[in-house]
Amino acid sequence: MESNSFWQRMTVGKRIAFGFAVVLVLLTAVGLLSFTGVGGIVHNAGMVIDGNKLDGVLAQREVDHLNWAGSVNALLTDENITELHVETDPRQCGFGKWLYGEGRKNAEALVPSLAPIIKRIEEPHARLHESAISIGKAFQPADANLPAYLQARQIDHLKWMETIDDLFLENHAKLDVITDDHQCALGKWLFGEEAKKAVERNPSLGPLLKALEEPHRQLHESAKQIQTEYRQIHPGLMVMLQQRLDDHRRWAAAVAQAILERKTSLDVETDPAKCAFGKFLQSREAQVYMASSPALKQALDACRAPHEALHRSAMDIDASLKAGDAFSARDVYTMVTLPALEEVGKYFNQAIDAEAKLMEGRNKALDAYRKHTLPALEKTEAAMEALHHEAAALLEGQREANQIYASQTMPSLRTVQELLGEIRQEAKKNIMTDVVMLDAAKGTKRNVSIVGLAAIIAGLFLAIVIARGIVNVLTRISQNLGEGADQVASASNQVAGSSQSLAEGASEQAASLEETSSSMEEMASMTLRNSENANQADVLMQKTKSVVEKASQTMEELTGAMEGISNASAETSKIIKTIDEIAFQTNLLALNAAVEAARAGEAGAGFAVVADEVRNLAVRAAEAAKNTTELIQGTVKRVEDGAQLLDSTTEAFGEVAETTVKVGEIVGEIAAASNEQTQGYEQIRKAVSEMDKVTQSTAANSEESASAAEELNAQAEQMKQIVEELMVLVGGNFSGQPVSRKALKGQERKMLEARKDLPALGMI
Repeated sequence: MESNSFWQRMTVGKRIAFGFAVVLVLLTAVGLLSFTGVGGIVHNAGMVIDGNKLDGVLAQREVDHLNWAGSVNALLTDENITELHVETDPRQCGFGKWLYGEGRKNAEALVPSLAPIIKRIEEPHARLHESAISIGKAFQPADANLPAYLQARQIDHLKWMETIDDLFLENHAKLDVITDDHQCALGKWLFGEEAKKAVERNPSLGPLLKALEEPHRQLHESAKQIQTEYRQIHPGLMVMLQQRLDDHRRWAAAVAQAILERKTSLDVETDPAKCAFGKFLQSREAQVYMASSPALKQALDACRAPHEALHRSAMDIDASLKAGDAFSARDVYTMVTLPALEEVGKYFNQAIDAEAKLMEGRNKALDAYRKHTLPALEKTEAAMEALHHEAAALLEGQREANQIYASQTMPSLRTVQELLGEIRQEAKKNIMTDVVMLDAAKGTKRNVSIVGLAAIIAGLFLAIVIARGIVNVLTRISQNLGEGADQVASASNQVAGSSQSLAEGASEQAASLEETSSSMEEMASMTLRNSENANQADVLMQKTKSVVEKASQTMEELTGAMEGISNASAETSKIIKTIDEIAFQTNLLALNAAVEAARAGEAGAGFAVVADEVRNLAVRAAEAAKNTTELIQGTVKRVEDGAQLLDSTTEAFGEVAETTVKVGEIVGEIAAASNEQTQGYEQIRKAVSEMDKVTQSTAANSEESASAAEELNAQAEQMKQIVEELMVLVGGNFSGQPVSRKALKGQERKMLEARKDLPALGMI
């Protein structure tokens, strides 16, 4: 238990370093053994005076087997060698010919004690050559670097996809990735000489490479489509433009209210450069927006002239009010202010439409990303995974050949070498060796020492380099994961705050809708009074007609009738003045209703149309009232002239009769307009009800968005816990129990589910 705990507390780098240290200890032991054995040979060789031909032959056969084993090993280590070219028949190799030929007989005749030893070497020598046959059958040529290369290319494409993700998340100006499937690193390899060599070496890779070409092409082709469709948007611009339009409508309503109340001055901004929209036009932000969108620039430039005219009209109205001329102020408002306001609204809508087209282009690019890029990436990864699996499978043949080499060839070779050494030792007991053997033994000792020392140094160097490399990589990955988790947590908090703000805004909008509904009720009441006044005016006109008829029958009642007409005209003038004021106030309320409809967005589009129609009817009522006033003033003048010119009484009363008929028609039109206004207010009431429903739905969706953001924050915290465990493993500061494999898989599954839910949250 203590050893397991100690191993768990070791970092990855320490574990690898520990493994290399063990290997180095073993290598040192082998070196010591070799040094001891060679030392013994040198010691014995110093005592040997001479050598014989048998020792030379046996030494040569020993070297032959080492060369033979080197050829087998070259097949397993040299990627340029793809076939095994060694002698596999134990009777046809150099030692086999000696073993089963005259050389053996001569040796046994020379040293009879060698016979049993030579008999023992036959079986391991046969196994040695049989292992070469097995290696030749199991071995398959393979590129040992290919699986790692393919994995690196998979990482490249994930980074490539990350660039496209950043395009939408960070609203970049354009997409800057490789769109030619022949120019990326994988494409250059796939359509280059390296892939052809890999197929020539392993034909089984050919179909897999062919299957990778099409999804890889589709992946890069989808990037071209994204580059074509994508447009950079201006966040918040549409809302700002709508707010500035609402500001000017409220500005116009304030001007109208001042005229209606006959104030002596205006309390509104008359400088077009100092209002919120004017400041925006002069800002650096507006210049950047217009530089990036010609359509937006055209709309905003066209809006400058009517915007200036709108504010200049306020200056004229203010001058008229200060002079006490309310009628001139009203005329300027009707003939200049309202048309300029309509022009400003038209160009504002054009600017909003231009921004909407940019958003449409961005949405098309996002749709291409979802419908084409993501499926193509999935197919490309699947094809690369299949290719990676096949490359790894090919390496299995090499591993099997290495296993045979290690478990059969090398043990048999060592046995043969040991027996050859035993034969030579036995021969040395009976035959003196050459002095050269002593020098060779000394050289062997020197070479083994040098090679052993070099192996130790190389092993230590590799252990340090590999350990440091893996630790650095894991540390960097852990830090990046930690930073990503912090960013996700921060973003989720921002989303939660934005959702809460949206919910509060929806509640405020609902309150505004209630106030609008109350205003509609007041407007409906005023319209009803307008209709009643119109009916009274119609009754008065009928009486006026009756008076005129009676006056034509009797001249005696002329004076009394003229007085009655004068009184009736005065009363009618008051009523018409009242109608005129009601019409102007109705126009003001219709303008306020249009502002509320614009603020409601698409849900208030129908409401805006009805409000505009109500305003048109109010304008018509005002014009009719003005005409009626002029007619009544003419009638009064004619009555006064009739008192002085009794001889033209008949002609004057005829004109009065015609005027009375016209007045009756105008009053009838006023009554019809009042009925239409009543119907329009009913439609407005229904539109306000629909807007209230939309507002309640917006508030509910905002609360759901806030809840989803909190869940995302919780998942980010889980990810940070995993990163902390990885940092403990890499850094070595063990402070708790490691995370179990089951827990890590559960957390990974939750993070993937949260990632799938993110597009849905963005649509709320």
